[in-house]
Amino acid sequence: MMRRYYAILRVTLVLSLAVTSSACALFSGHQKLTPAEEAAAAARNAPPNPAASLHAAPPNQVAIYTSLGTAYLQGGHPRAAVRELQQAIKLPGNHGDAYDVLGLAYQALGQATLAEDAFRHALENEPNNPEFLNNYGAFLLEQGRFSAAVEQLRKATSDPLYSTPQFAWTNLAAAYRGLKQQNQAVIALQKALYFKPGYPPALLLWAEMEYQAHDLMAAYGHLQGVLAQEPDNAQALLLAGNISWQQGQKEQAKSLWERCVNASPYSAAGKDAQRRLLQREN
Repeated sequence: MMRRYYAILRVTLVLSLAVTSSACALFSGHQKLTPAEEAAAAARNAPPNPAASLHAAPPNQVAIYTSLGTAYLQGGHPRAAVRELQQAIKLPGNHGDAYDVLGLAYQALGQATLAEDAFRHALENEPNNPEFLNNYGAFLLEQGRFSAAVEQLRKATSDPLYSTPQFAWTNLAAAYRGLKQQNQAVIALQKALYFKPGYPPALLLWAEMEYQAHDLMAAYGHLQGVLAQEPDNAQALLLAGNISWQQGQKEQAKSLWERCVNASPYSAAGKDAQRRLLQREN
């Protein structure tokens, strides 16, 4: 489910959340439809069943629209996702997943009030679902509501059956950092790395905290762990370049900043790296 990807919102909340699927086929007649899209098309074009109740939907129709909405959101089309998810929640059935993904879609569109309303509806359907709790907590974190984020994320991390606890532990660390509770943030990061050793978002967050604390060697070490797995991670490249410059390794710093610009020229990190390169040339 898409929600697991969005679950990790980096400190700058970029989540960290890489998308493994694409819904681009939905916009091109020359590409093959995904199974979810084919199922949705079949459901829409199917003739009516006279034996069915006028008010009853096929058991899987909510899931079909939810899957299609998820595919659109994964492909970077949140408005199209909203359209499909709104269809899902109009039908009889369990709407927890649909509301959860709808919250993520509204969040991507910057519609905070609608996003929060959708996340809350998801939790009304399944109040103890750790993924819903994590996504809502990550949303609150993005809004700067750190105490509220901690409340939701602590609930998520308390579920022993949560299959991806590193998401919530890393978000919880970011929330504690926002509250300036550095010790609690470090404990949460250690938990994240216990469940997922070498987890890049946790290592990157830890490196940023160490950089702010002027522990440059420790920060650089954690960044190497990130870049070994994600060599084009723009935020890690920017920070590694900053550390190299402060340590007097100017050519290495410029090389890292150039890699950052090439990897993600329009991101905040890429623009910052480009600015630093221009400043050093003058």
